Amino acid sequence: MANTKTMGLAALAGILLFISSLAILLARQLNLAPARPAPGFRTFGPAAAPIQIEEYSDFACGACRAAAGKIADLLKIYDGGIRVQLKHYPLLNIHPWSLDAAAYADCAGEQGKFKEYAGLLFESQEKWARAAEKPKEFEAFSRGLNLDWARMQACAAAPDTLKRIRLEMAEAEMKGLSATPTFFINGKRAVGPAQLVEQARNFDKLLKKRNKQ
Repeated sequence: MANTKTMGLAALAGILLFISSLAILLARQLNLAPARPAPGFRTFGPAAAPIQIEEYSDFACGACRAAAGKIADLLKIYDGGIRVQLKHYPLLNIHPWSLDAAAYADCAGEQGKFKEYAGLLFESQEKWARAAEKPKEFEAFSRGLNLDWARMQACAAAPDTLKRIRLEMAEAEMKGLSATPTFFINGKRAVGPAQLVEQARNFDKLLKKRNKQ
């Protein structure tokens, strides 16, 4: 009887594991992972814009630096037609300081200078991304932008700041991301700057179609 009960529990556990795995696979395939809006300082463009872009990025990623410039250009070209939500996906196995960079950038955002701090991080990747010790650039950028460094330190270490970033990382994992930058453009996945540009070729058509409705 005991063996039968044990086998039944094992079978049930196997079924539950299969269902869980299947649910994750479906969520990745259909982009059904729970989506949390990015904070306001990481959101650019009107909420009702016909082109909605969700970007997962890593400040230590060279391709992300290239994509940041292209996103900035697209926001200017299609002013009012695009909304971009930038989300953090630091690849900690190869970029040991990218989580810290994301936290400090968000804390700069709390003081009204996310874009400026993010720009400095991208411009100076080679100086801080693979540092043996905690990069001095985090403080230097803060002081250079006249941010409150004590407040920045407290914010970067705050549980709420780190929780927000880790939830975005979990969201990226649920969507099956394996590289940065990854974009979801009106729900359609694009990986890297080249695929972003490829999809951007359709933006004029999307906007014209929206204007005719």
